[in-house]
Order: sequence, then C-alpha cells, then structure tokens
Amino acid sequence: MHPILARAERLTTYLAAWLIVAVLLAAVLTRQGLSWLEALALLLPMCLVYGFACLSACSTNNASFNCGPLGGKCCVDGACQSGGACVNGTCQSCGAAGQACCTGRACGSGLACANNACVACGGAGQACCAGSACASGGCCVGGVCTASGSTCPNVGGTCMTGSCLNGTCGAAGQTCCASTGSGPGEVCTAGNVTCSQGTQCIACGGAGQACCGERTCTQSGYACANQLCVQCGGAGQPCCAGATCMGSGLSCSDGICAQCGGAGQPCCTGGLCNSGCCDAGRENTQCVNDGATCSSGGMCANGSCPEPSPGPNCTTDSFPSFVRGCTNSDSCVIGFHQINCCGTMTASGINHSERDAFDTAEQSWEATCPQCGCATGPTTIDDGTTCDNERITVSCDNGTCTTHCQP
Repeated sequence: MHPILARAERLTTYLAAWLIVAVLLAAVLTRQGLSWLEALALLLPMCLVYGFACLSACSTNNASFNCGPLGGKCCVDGACQSGGACVNGTCQSCGAAGQACCTGRACGSGLACANNACVACGGAGQACCAGSACASGGCCVGGVCTASGSTCPNVGGTCMTGSCLNGTCGAAGQTCCASTGSGPGEVCTAGNVTCSQGTQCIACGGAGQACCGERTCTQSGYACANQLCVQCGGAGQPCCAGATCMGSGLSCSDGICAQCGGAGQPCCTGGLCNSGCCDAGRENTQCVNDGATCSSGGMCANGSCPEPSPGPNCTTDSFPSFVRGCTNSDSCVIGFHQINCCGTMTASGINHSERDAFDTAEQSWEATCPQCGCATGPTTIDDGTTCDNERITVSCDNGTCTTHCQP
C-alpha cells in the first residue's frame, strides 16, 4: 500500500478506536449522575487533543502537506513538489532557463543541464541538447554546437548537416571523426548518434538502441541500462528521466525502481514511510522504525529523524566523499568538483546513484567559495593528470568508477 494511503488508514483506525472509547466513557459518566451533554463536554477537550496528535503523527514527512513547496523547506529525501528542485535546503523553481536543473538533471524543451543550471541549447556556441543534438544541421563537438557551414573545432573541415570534415564523418552510418588539436579521439557530431567501438556512428536514444552521451535516451518511457535504452519506471526496471517511477509504492533507488515505504526499504518520494521515519542520511534514503538510531546519531521519534547538517562550506569544511563502487561502466558518472578560488575543477568517477547528492553538495560548496579572479587551471582526473573536459570519460575499473582522458 502507498504510504499516503497507509497513513490515512491508520488515522481512520485511531479515530474510530477513540470514538468507541469516548462513547464508553460517556456511558460510565452518565451512570455517575451526569447528563450526556455534561459527559460530552468533559470529553471534548481530550478528543480534540487526541485527534490533533493523530493527524500530526499520520502526516509527518508527507510532501503533499508538510514539505517541498516552492520557496519552502525540502523534504528529508531532498524532494520538492512538481516544478521544484532542492537547492541548499530550499525548494526553488527548476527546469527553465537560468534556473536549477530539476531532479535527474532535467530541463525544459530547448534547454540542457550544464553546471547544475538550465541553459539554452542547440544554437551555435550553445550547449548540445539531449542526444547531442544541434539545431539547423549544426554539429556537436565537445559538448558545444557548431553552426552548419562553420569549421568543426578539434575535428576539421566544414560542418554539413551534422557531419564534419565536409560532410564525410560523424553522422549515422558514417565513420567516427578523429579529433585533432586537443589530441586524437573518435567522436560523432550529429544528433542522436554515438560512436560504436571507435569506428562507426550508429543511431542512439531510441528503444533498444545504444544510449547517447551522458547515458541519455531520447524516447519517452526509456532509460539507459547496460549501455542500451530499455523500458523504465516499473518495478525492477531502471528509473525514468528525473529519477521517476510509474505506479504507487515505487521509488527510484540506486537507479532502479524498487518497493518503498517499509522498514529497510527506500523512502517513497517526499520522504514518506509506512511507519517510523525517513532517514535521509542512510544509503539510498531508507525508512527506519520508531526508536531506531538515525544516521545523524539521534533517534527516530514522532515520524522524523533529527535533521542532517547543512551542506559543506568551502571555507570551513572538507568536501564529502561519495560511493565510487560499480559493477559495470554503465553505473558510473563523472562528478566535477571545484578545488580552488580560481574555479579549477577535478573530475572523479562516482556511482550514478550518488549524482543528485554530489550535485547538491557541489552547489553548496561553490556557493560558499570566494572568487579570486585568477585564471582557471586545467581539470584533473583520478590518476592526477590533467585533461580537457570534452575528452574526459569514465569507466568501471576493478569495481571502482574511474575517470580517464580519451587519447
């Protein structure tokens, strides 16, 4: 049963039980010489107190009533009501140009998520849209769109209808383009195509097709798993875009839609549990029983765990660590972290389940970092070397998500 329905059922049960008790007590009082009206007058304050307590207990952490409104406090699992994203503990409007990216790095039509903000995409000089697509036959090179008729950077030749080298490479059915300038590499430049085995550009993003860049699928109802676009949202299936699942009683946990709300299960969206508390500090945000010790060190009581500490402060704290374990490369993503006041970044491999937590921590970190006005240095990857951002890849190496520089 969905946690909201479970809470409503408990509330009805509690109130019905108290009504029976109240009637019995009233009968006893009338036997002592009081009228029914006098007996009910004595019991009314107790009824009101008990009813209020039941309502409070049964609605704790309910995103529909207590948490997640725009401008208000985020739910304990970081969820916000529709149209909002959790930024530094407050639900802010998301998905529009200049706003924060919504859950799962989602943005509105014609926009892409870059540095945790939604920016215009597809035009010349703008970020590439989902599926590495560019408007009007442009070419996507290094995550940036080049206009048709212009020279393709780091590849060479003229961009022609999504193909570089004068229309000879980078589109579906053509060979992958060899990157130059910043080092050799095999790339595709047209929308909804990806480089297969470093040689051929093949269609991506559709049902049963290979995933496009950033593990994206462009067909509705499909998500990336094991490097293929498969159906999403059902129990045991990958989560759909925005970390969403279909049907009641399911929540996105470690990238998979799983049963939620029970003790030891993931919290349902909005921090809902059938009973007990939603412990946001546990891996995958888990429900715990009343009286259990929460990850913050306090005890689960009255439907809530003690609040976790605020996000890391660049000037006083150390940046937290995140899970890097993996079973395959498909479960890895790249996390970019600012390391100094010049804006220099590191690129580390993390498990894809940590994406939202990493982005939230990075937002808090960057918001508290002073700006020195100095030149930004090159990005450092996991082996300590530097690399251009567009050449950074991630793979699962011996059970650890690890970044590399594409040769």
